[in-house]
Amino acid sequence: MFEFFKLGRDKPGLEENLGAKASPPSVPDTSQQHATTRLELARVVLRDTLRLNGIPSDWISCEPLPWIHRSNDGSLLIQLVVNRWHESLMSYAPLLQQHFQQGLQRFDPASDHSRHVVVWRFSPFCGYPGTEMPEADFWLSKPAFTAKRKFDLPPSDLDHLVDDFVPTIPSELR
Repeated sequence: MFEFFKLGRDKPGLEENLGAKASPPSVPDTSQQHATTRLELARVVLRDTLRLNGIPSDWISCEPLPWIHRSNDGSLLIQLVVNRWHESLMSYAPLLQQHFQQGLQRFDPASDHSRHVVVWRFSPFCGYPGTEMPEADFWLSKPAFTAKRKFDLPPSDLDHLVDDFVPTIPSELR
């Protein structure tokens, strides 16, 4: 009865095909070793970057993971975990991340590290002092971190003296 739909017939080689699809393809040992090497390289470069910038090595740790997506290009998802809070650390996080990525390229120039994705994660025990979010108006105020201008000197008592002296002409009086 089901011969019309070809459901009742035994198909030759069906069991062999199903068995081949059920088992995952084996990955050569060389690519596994390469992946392990890249993971360890990320940890070593982070320690070196922290040391060069004077940041204690236990403040930030690295948890690199193989990043699985459509194209297997060897990129990593690198989690930088903040283990100890410091107020200025997040002000310089973009620069620290940039130095880390430059360190990866310096240690392994043959590989392309531009495809790695770096994310920041905070340990629940990092010691962040905040307990509540600020009011909505807080975000509209002047930012706390502002760079100083090159010649921004503190005011002096002598700034307001009137002496008719032109500063471009040398004088023996001063």
